[in-house]
Amino acid sequence: MTPARRRYRVVDEQTKADAVATAIKCIEAGDSFTASCAAVAAQLDVSETAVRSWVNASGRRPQPSWTVVSRLRADLAAATELNRRLVNRYASADCGMGAAQ
Repeated sequence: MTPARRRYRVVDEQTKADAVATAIKCIEAGDSFTASCAAVAAQLDVSETAVRSWVNASGRRPQPSWTVVSRLRADLAAATELNRRLVNRYASADCGMGAAQ
């Protein structure tokens, strides 16, 4: 038995504009693009892909500034280096322990 095809609603332009505005507001409040679009799509009973395409087509999707991206890259590099050092320290400390603990 084949599952029933999902039927999507037809959405007017004003509702699309409201959906875009709501998704952008959620993104600016700190939600991810994907989570924002998923929440809006669930409320309208449309696909997440549709909402993502509306937001992208609007040209209003918030993008992080280069300053933010640079800071996040520096933070990630520092965390990666710290993780590498900790793994090396604790891996070498565990080498002589074996299974006889």
